[in-house]
Amino acid sequence: MKLFDTIDGLLIGTRYLTWGIAVVGTLASLVLLVANVPLGIGSAAACVALFLLACAVVLLLLPKKLAAGGLEGGSRFAIGGIVLLVACAVMGIVYLACGGFPPLNLVFA
Repeated sequence: MKLFDTIDGLLIGTRYLTWGIAVVGTLASLVLLVANVPLGIGSAAACVALFLLACAVVLLLLPKKLAAGGLEGGSRFAIGGIVLLVACAVMGIVYLACGGFPPLNLVFA
């Protein structure tokens, strides 16, 4: 059953890699927020939604060793789910208010 152990190891590695990318995405969304403030409130709100989405992914994929204190058990999943819903609501409001997605200044593109 070495095959099942190998598959389990790959899935755990993928989860940690995705979590690390979400942490980098959180930092990048803060930089994009600063870059998009001059374009208007719609672009800034879209970057706030991106930040909330990255925070939700970080909370949902947070390793157990790092989830100490108030984030132990199912509370991190509840908080991550609520943050995800707030991110979707903010993006929906931006989409409806701007008549589509606003132009964004993508510093990294």
